[in-house]
Amino acid sequence: MEKLKSQVGKLGDIIFDAETGATYKQAVTLTWEIVRETGLLLWLTICLVFVGAEGFWQKSIALGRASRNWYEGLQAPKETESKSATEMGQSALSALGLGAKTLLYQAKQQLDIEAEPPAPKPRPTEAKAAPTPEPAPVKPTEPAIAAVAAESKSESSTPESITAKSETAAAAEELDADDD
Repeated sequence: MEKLKSQVGKLGDIIFDAETGATYKQAVTLTWEIVRETGLLLWLTICLVFVGAEGFWQKSIALGRASRNWYEGLQAPKETESKSATEMGQSALSALGLGAKTLLYQAKQQLDIEAEPPAPKPRPTEAKAAPTPEPAPVKPTEPAIAAVAAESKSESSTPESITAKSETAAAAEELDADDD
């Protein structure tokens, strides 16, 4: 029993020694610092992966659009088209876009990369129809003049038709004068 009491006393002296407490305190502090720095490294790695994925996503979108434009350039234009895959994809992207941009902005801030905060996209307005170009004036040829003359004999004499006939006749006279 004496041997057991002496062993307990030795162990108690080692555990409750001031040097032992300081050593364990250093070990716990150092372990916590290692865990914290490892966590920060993992977080920054996740942010870097997110930023890289965003760059890959943007390049993929640009490549897809360029491919689509090339492919659509090969096809003959159609009068009416249904809603294209592009429009449907853009609708889906706009729904997820702002949230992803906000997350990307936060990740860039964590990596100390300069970035502008995301601004909400304005709603797309209806596309305005492009004005149609006016056709270039065409010089009437002799068969066209003959057709106008035959047409003028069959038409009734209204003020509009008389004006049109006189303009056509004036153009025909100019052609005849140019030919001489």
